[in-house]
Amino acid sequence: MMRSIRYSAMLVTLLLLGLFLSQPRSVDAGGDPAKGKALFEKHCVACHGAQGKGDGPAGKVLNPPAADFTSAASKKKAEAELKQVVENGKPGTAMAPWKSQLSQAELNDLMAYVATLRK
Repeated sequence: MMRSIRYSAMLVTLLLLGLFLSQPRSVDAGGDPAKGKALFEKHCVACHGAQGKGDGPAGKVLNPPAADFTSAASKKKAEAELKQVVENGKPGTAMAPWKSQLSQAELNDLMAYVATLRK
């Protein structure tokens, strides 16, 4: 009897731990939106536009077009999903990976700024 109680408690603990670890977490990680804005203006405006609407000079001619961070579809995406695209790029689009060109701190700053565009 005692053994089954311990086994059940351990099973519940593992299930709760699994649920906790699988929850999406904010990618902000202390990112600085002001620093992120400077990075966005340097690396992203050409495609995504100054307000992140996907209407930059290059973004207008891309197929598929550059992401509009202000759109309802973009706002539905988890921050972690957007960060993954920024880090690893998006196959079949002009979105290149940035994880080898920006530090983790810079990526966090950039994502903190992109979060302000999505509001």
